[in-house]
Amino acid sequence: LDPMVLDAMMPFLTDFYGNPSSIHDFGLPAQAALERAHQQVAALLGADYPSEIIFTSCATEATTTAIASAVALMPERREIITSAVEHPATLAVCEQLERQGYLIHRIAVDQQGALDMAQFRAALSPRVALVSIMWANNETGVMFPVPELAELAHEQGALFHCDAVQVVGKIPMALSQTRIDMLSCSAHKFHGPKGVGCLWLRRGTRFRPLLRGGH
Repeated sequence: LDPMVLDAMMPFLTDFYGNPSSIHDFGLPAQAALERAHQQVAALLGADYPSEIIFTSCATEATTTAIASAVALMPERREIITSAVEHPATLAVCEQLERQGYLIHRIAVDQQGALDMAQFRAALSPRVALVSIMWANNETGVMFPVPELAELAHEQGALFHCDAVQVVGKIPMALSQTRIDMLSCSAHKFHGPKGVGCLWLRRGTRFRPLLRGGH
């Protein structure tokens, strides 16, 4: 945890600890801080709207939510494309869906860790609900051509989700200029606190939340 991050957090652990959804005197400063955080993360990601930021407890929650939403809203499409080297957060959800009858395409990588683009293109079809591919591998550091993959996914009407845990805060991003629909990240990967993640959801993307009733 960067000392500057700790300094920024401390007032909200001691003095401004109100519920940001409340309209009382304790809640209003927390609400203002939360709105500012949405703006800051949107700027970091190169997103158009602060409202596209959904804070989560971790990137695993964000990824699970993204995948579950896509399959729930596109029940007629029973296939998902991912890579063979995804983080367990993605692979475990895909394995669960596979047990429920979904066809999971796990795209291979070569000896240098690069994605097999021919296999990826061959797997695409109107039967695919979602493509979920990481931006950079957490073991090898190899980066995948995510903007290109998102374009190809949209040609078949599929949604595109990206696990960007390894790149957010480390490379310039301009999500508004891509065809990515959903993106997961985690604060602790770039000197933020553990227990804080984010799902970026492009405005206009159909979405079904994993949890309901909160604010």
